[in-house]
Amino acid sequence: MKPRATAIRSSVADIINGRFTKEDGSHVVSTHGVKLRRVVLVGYIVRHYSKPNEYASVTIDDGTETIRAKAWKATAQVLSQVELNKLVMMMGRVREYKNEVYIDPEFVREIVDPNLMTLHLLERLRSILFLSSPTAAHTPVEAAPSTDTAVEVEESEPTEEETEKASPRPLDSLQLSGPITSQIVQFIEQRGGGAGVRINEIVDFFEGRGHDSDEISVKVIDLQDSGKIREIDVGIYLAAKR
Repeated sequence: MKPRATAIRSSVADIINGRFTKEDGSHVVSTHGVKLRRVVLVGYIVRHYSKPNEYASVTIDDGTETIRAKAWKATAQVLSQVELNKLVMMMGRVREYKNEVYIDPEFVREIVDPNLMTLHLLERLRSILFLSSPTAAHTPVEAAPSTDTAVEVEESEPTEEETEKASPRPLDSLQLSGPITSQIVQFIEQRGGGAGVRINEIVDFFEGRGHDSDEISVKVIDLQDSGKIREIDVGIYLAAKR
């Protein structure tokens, strides 16, 4: 099975001002050189059209640009219940038809706190800066100590406790309880060790337990927004320090 593309926080302008291509799968190459296949947007619904059981479309405006999301047949329900003038979070794939780039939505939900729109754009900037860096794939998560002053450090073997923390626990040994958001945090704490857990592993694990993959993806984003988990690299999460 082809790996699921990680959803990247984006502004609408990243998509509209980018270059759409079908080389290596449908995606937009933003002006920063970032490939946008599957995106997360936050903005206001400024237009809405729905024909029950056939077609639905909405236009989302995040202050940088506007873009349409379109859905047909069974998936039209994703958009048909969206209300005009509401602030929403939308996750979906970038598509193009007759020179119009649009979003094929997977998940849309209303957001009550308008501050999340500002937070989204700030997180988007951090992700874009990382993804557009030519050395991103080789950049360590934490900066190395300054080399202005030479310091001789004696190497030592890791303790048993440090080794246990750095090594991921087997899936069948995890102990998860409570609401699904608590279970996601517990999964990351117990499974991640010191290296963190990739979003695909989180989604696959909970999908195997009967949860919807898109629901889990959005809850991971929510947990990051609330500060309960942190993204140490693009698509890799650690539980926040308590």
